[in-house]
Amino acid sequence: LGACRIHSDIESAKHVAEYILELEPQNATAFVLLSNAYAAASKWDDKEKVRKLMDGRGLTKQLGCTWIEVKNQVHFFVMDDTLHPNNRIP
Repeated sequence: LGACRIHSDIESAKHVAEYILELEPQNATAFVLLSNAYAAASKWDDKEKVRKLMDGRGLTKQLGCTWIEVKNQVHFFVMDDTLHPNNRIP
């Protein structure tokens, strides 16, 4: 689906997403990537339909996360995380 977005191949993106959702109906990632493909192609109404369908199924996008190692200590961050001891956001 990511490649479909990059190459603006919306028809393939729809087919791939349908196939994934047949196999895994609760796969939020397929909805998110299809929505991103529509957005990249400026198909805003289609993007909104996909997100509403996702919301209607009670699916949510997983929060982004990352980790880094500094001086042999691993630091893990999640989007909107304000709990890290070195957080500088008030």
